[in-house]
Amino acid sequence: MVLGDDSLEEAPLANALAAKAAETNDAPSAYNVEMMESIVQRLRPEDRHQIRDMISERGRMSGALGIACFLFWWVAVHMGGESLGDSDLPTSMIGDFNYYRLTLVVPAIALIATILLTMGREKGQSLTSNAGGVLAVLALFLVLEPLGRMTLLGDLDTQAALTASGRLAIIATLIHLATKMMVDSILLEWVRGSMMSMDIDVLPERQDSVIEGHADEAPPLV
Repeated sequence: MVLGDDSLEEAPLANALAAKAAETNDAPSAYNVEMMESIVQRLRPEDRHQIRDMISERGRMSGALGIACFLFWWVAVHMGGESLGDSDLPTSMIGDFNYYRLTLVVPAIALIATILLTMGREKGQSLTSNAGGVLAVLALFLVLEPLGRMTLLGDLDTQAALTASGRLAIIATLIHLATKMMVDSILLEWVRGSMMSMDIDVLPERQDSVIEGHADEAPPLV
C-alpha cells in the first residue's frame, strides 16, 4: 500500500513538471524578443494590421524592383552591350572579369552584402556586419573602377567610363533596394507570426493617440 500511495503522489508531480517544461520551451527567448523589438523599432508599424500591410507593400516593391533590374540589364547589357562598346572595355582589376560578367558579379555581391548588413544589424553580430561591409566596399570599387581607370590610367574615354559605371550603379542600386525590401518583408512576417504563435505583443504603446482623443473631446455644456 505504501508503494501504491507513493506512485499516486508522484504522478501529479511528474505531470506538473512536464507542463512546466513544455511552457518553458514554448516561451519566447530573450534573444527573439529583443530581435523583434529591434525590427519593430526600426520599421515603426503602428499595429498588427499595419504590419500585414507593410509585408504586402514591401514584397510588392521588391518584386517590382527586381524585375526592373532584370529588364534594365537585359536591354542595356545583354541586348545593347555591343552597340555601347562593352567588348572593348578592359577587364576588371579584381577577378579579371569582362564587363558582361561584371554586370552579373556586382549585383550578386550587392545582394549578399545587403543581406549580411541587415541580418548583422538585427542580430547584433559584428562579424556578419563586417563581412557585409567588406562586400559593400568591393561592389562600390567595381562600380567606380571604369571612372578610376579613366582618371588615373587614361585607357577609357569619358563616355565609355560614364556609361559603364552608370549601368553598374543602376543595377547594383536596384538589387540593393529589392533585397532590402524583401528582407524587411520576411522579417516583418516572422515578427507577425511569432506574436501570433507566442501570444506576445512587442508593438510600442500609442500614448499620443490617447492624449489626442482626450483633447478632441468637446467641453461639457453649461
